[in-house]
Amino acid sequence: MTSNNLEGEAPAEPKLRACSHSIVLANRLRCAFRLGGSLALPFVVCCWISGVVAGETHVKIFDANGREASDLLQTISHESLSVAGQKLEWSDVVWLRFVGQVFNLPGSDRETKTNGQVENLPHEPRGSAIWLANGDRLVARATGIEDEQLHAAWRQFPEWPEFALPLESVRGLSLSLPQARERRDEIAGWLFDRKEARDELRLLNGDVLSGEITGWREETVTLKTGGGEIKLPNSDVRDIGFNPELLALPEPKELCWLVSLRDGSRVTLLASKSRFDGETLKAAHVSGVAWDIPLAAIFELRVLRGRAVFLSDLTPLEARHTPFLPDARAWPMQRDRSVAGQPLRLKGREFPKGLGMHSRSTVTYDLAEKFRAFHAVVGLDDTTIGEGTATCAVEVDGRRVFEPPALTRLKGPARLPIIDVSGAKRLTLTVDFGELGDSQDHVDFGDAVLLQ
Repeated sequence: MTSNNLEGEAPAEPKLRACSHSIVLANRLRCAFRLGGSLALPFVVCCWISGVVAGETHVKIFDANGREASDLLQTISHESLSVAGQKLEWSDVVWLRFVGQVFNLPGSDRETKTNGQVENLPHEPRGSAIWLANGDRLVARATGIEDEQLHAAWRQFPEWPEFALPLESVRGLSLSLPQARERRDEIAGWLFDRKEARDELRLLNGDVLSGEITGWREETVTLKTGGGEIKLPNSDVRDIGFNPELLALPEPKELCWLVSLRDGSRVTLLASKSRFDGETLKAAHVSGVAWDIPLAAIFELRVLRGRAVFLSDLTPLEARHTPFLPDARAWPMQRDRSVAGQPLRLKGREFPKGLGMHSRSTVTYDLAEKFRAFHAVVGLDDTTIGEGTATCAVEVDGRRVFEPPALTRLKGPARLPIIDVSGAKRLTLTVDFGELGDSQDHVDFGDAVLLQ
């Protein structure tokens, strides 16, 4: 069954289970593609391949041909996967979402009801977190620094082994995440906006100390300042920002998976070096760290550097913002963040890829006649307080091809149709003032993607 709903639809809780090369007989599948209508397929035999019990794991998938399917996952490997009788190379996939699995983490339950069914959404990061130079977020507890590596342990997966990250790949961390989402988002914004060429510690009492972290062993952090060395117990430290000038995490040129875990973590993996083995993804992170991630811990997976190209990975020809009033605050476009510098969120769902814009803004990209289609989900960011009334439009070579109704929090986000850009040279996104001027006009284009 397909769905235009942003949250998607989930079946009645199919589960992964161990089954060594078992054969599962199913009667029929019904699949639907956004382009092409409904198709009933006789499903004769499917077998266990590369870690998934065929006929029991339900997924939603969006591919580079603009088709969306919601059905049973038949096979999956590091090279390809099969859903509803269609085999796809990973380069042909935009995103894959595991739905309907039961995944309970300590602390809270994030089940969201959609059309009478239930889909488990990722949990909010809790306790502590680590942010990497490339934007990855690990819900993990940092335990110390040794040999230029940050040692850490997963928070919600205590059975997973501890790991060590190259210190040069770590942008910063929080040892004590606030309960309020707004405060947690502020920490991430602070880390990614820092320009000071020094380490910085923010303490629980509100004090801020700057210098160079020279040691972190057991329960003590040592900071070298102009006045000498200061030793602080971990219990006094809330957040740590590392010197941004020392960051080094090269962006790979090969196909990668951006994997969102159900604890709120996001990690970028090298597809060529990662493997599906049984019910485990043997993950090769871009930093060189390796993890064994159970498939049941994965919420969704986006494919980077395949046939789909996310706008946030491209440099625009032009990006312009015009304030509502002269000399008012400028709101420059943001990549993979809202204009306020926070995660892109629409109707409770966080989008790791997309654009954040504010009225009135335009952004133009050079398509060079290389793409076939454009797609996105657009709406007012969840941080708005319900007053925004922005409008938006999509233009191709100067011709307005799509303009949804005015955006409001009450109406919620809208999924754009598959917009034809075949042979086009320019794509322009416009966000304009609504009935209330520019008040709370924080507009997100989630998963804004060009399809080749």
